[in-house]
Amino acid sequence: MIDAKSLIDMLESSFDGIWITDGEGKVLFANSANAMLLGVNKEELVGQSTQLLLDKRVFAKSAILDAIAQKKRVSKVGYNYLTKLTVLATATPILDEKGEIKYVFNNVRDITALNGLQQDLQDRDEIIRQQTQQLESMKIRLGEGTIIAHSKAFGEVVKLSQHVAAFDGATMLILGESGTGKELVAELIVNNSPRKGKPFLQINCGAIPENLVESELFGYEKGAFTGADGKGRKGLFEAANGGTVFLDEIGDLPLPVQVKLLRVLQQRKVTRIGGAEAIPLDVRVLAATNKNLEKMVQEGTFREDLYYRLNVVSIAIPPLRERREDIIPLIHHFLSSVNQKYRTHKSIYSDTIDVFENYSWPGNVRELENLVENLVITTPEDMIRRKNLPEKFQPMAAAPRASSIQPLKATVEQAEHEAILYALERCGSVRKAASALEVNPSTITRKLQTYGQRPPGKS
Repeated sequence: MIDAKSLIDMLESSFDGIWITDGEGKVLFANSANAMLLGVNKEELVGQSTQLLLDKRVFAKSAILDAIAQKKRVSKVGYNYLTKLTVLATATPILDEKGEIKYVFNNVRDITALNGLQQDLQDRDEIIRQQTQQLESMKIRLGEGTIIAHSKAFGEVVKLSQHVAAFDGATMLILGESGTGKELVAELIVNNSPRKGKPFLQINCGAIPENLVESELFGYEKGAFTGADGKGRKGLFEAANGGTVFLDEIGDLPLPVQVKLLRVLQQRKVTRIGGAEAIPLDVRVLAATNKNLEKMVQEGTFREDLYYRLNVVSIAIPPLRERREDIIPLIHHFLSSVNQKYRTHKSIYSDTIDVFENYSWPGNVRELENLVENLVITTPEDMIRRKNLPEKFQPMAAAPRASSIQPLKATVEQAEHEAILYALERCGSVRKAASALEVNPSTITRKLQTYGQRPPGKS
């Protein structure tokens, strides 16, 4: 047999809140866990009427009163006003030999974190649904790639590209840092031009050895130089006749080749190396670079006349750090593509996306795309979290040096206070801040009350 004291000790040691009432709802026993969930002393509960506590708005719903009325076990999800906790209460009536309620045993469990997690999942599903719809409206379909234009800055680039594409004779210069998507903009121009469906050939001027650039662009006749093909070969311009040539990284073109390129653009004719016949050309030229061509002209490393010949229309692509509205749509676009590629089902948690939005992205869209693929491959779980990011995304913030020596406890409390306020400012709600700080929402509420502050209205 278990004596009464041992039984009370066991009830008191329960993690869940437990309180027992008589058949009328009068509180006969309440353990400390229950008192903490309600935010009152357990001595204040014993002898109280459940109905009175409900009327005083200590809690929002009573499973006990419903169990008494229905004479059966009742479970309810309720809200405790003082602690701002969401709880699951299960009240079980205990009947006497006449079938009347003698006692009601009430078990109360804190489900705030679980409720918050459920809400986070619902929020995430809704966000994914909305972003899927947005992606469909933002995608501009190309032959090989897809442009995501959500930001106003990049939307202007797309509008300008689509507009000038119709002016078939105009040479265009696409400017932007490495990885911003200059190739996709070139393809966008071609697909909106009268030359759509005709040859579209491109070459990276910086990826070809200097002694081969001229032959790649303009071709050569048989025997033109040692190692030349015995039948000769067409160059890029001749092969693209009737279509479009895209000269990527034009700033890396050697000066001697710049002279010959200028002549081709002016005369609309090309002469193969070792040849004497000028071949007429009907080619539109697009060029791109991540270099400052105006500065190169001043330094004498790029011909001024070629610069003005190329720069009839210039399109400047902003770096990713200047169009942060595109980051989340791009993440989900790349994530969808990579999941399809590897037949995975990875998703990215919201606190990780916050890191992406605050990163400077020196490698721009290409860096983002590579990172998403890397995370899908290297993250063992289906949910990609902040801990899965490479080290450069997790800088250790240097602790500020105190202006004077103060007790360690006060220093810790001050740092804790600042961390909570920062999380609230960034996340906008207690629940999201709690998730980012990996604590229970009630902890943040309690800490703010300690600091004499009120939490935001929405939690």
